[in-house]
Amino acid sequence: MAGSKVKTKVSNLKYVFITGEGKNQAMPGEPERMQFVASVTMPKDGEAHKALEAQINTEWDNYKVQYGVKGKPKTNGIKDEFMKDPNGDIDPDTEEVRRVPTGNVIATFKTNTTWPDGNAQVVKVKDRKGKDITAAIQAADWAIGEGSQGIIHGTAMGNNVGGTHKVTLYLAAVQLAKLVKYEGNDVDCDEIEGEDIDIGDEVEAIDSSDSADNSPDL
Repeated sequence: MAGSKVKTKVSNLKYVFITGEGKNQAMPGEPERMQFVASVTMPKDGEAHKALEAQINTEWDNYKVQYGVKGKPKTNGIKDEFMKDPNGDIDPDTEEVRRVPTGNVIATFKTNTTWPDGNAQVVKVKDRKGKDITAAIQAADWAIGEGSQGIIHGTAMGNNVGGTHKVTLYLAAVQLAKLVKYEGNDVDCDEIEGEDIDIGDEVEAIDSSDSADNSPDL
């Protein structure tokens, strides 16, 4: 089944991992599953949300006819977006800061980093005029960061992978309307007055890029 081509309206881009090794999408305990991922956030029940959901519903209706399925999909690639409670209220069930709705939904598109034959998958990137800038994005020493805006192009595909009928959003391309570069969180430090710190001979300097996984969770 080929699925249905879909695209978002210009929306806020979030969690864009479309170069390099991508992002490990495996659940804890599962084998590593590297994928390219990009998401957009938009006001719940707003024009952009309704437009994308209408495209997804078209694919779902086709899938139901072909496979004799009834009802709604288990998931459709769109979820309510949550954030940590700004008031810092603690959830008694988790003993962590409660997560509350932002008023937005988040639609997540993804695709494997390689084809079944082992060849590399490429997520195309276009500028606002439609010019292909994929090579420049892949060669850059920065990533597409939060605050960027654009359109995600992909395919909505009904399926029953995992035993549940649902619609998955597969990533094909990102068109940028606004770019905010993410250049990491390292900082340049000059020597300052103070005391030398003895951390022990057995402790080696750790490169900041390897010291922690600072990538946001989906």
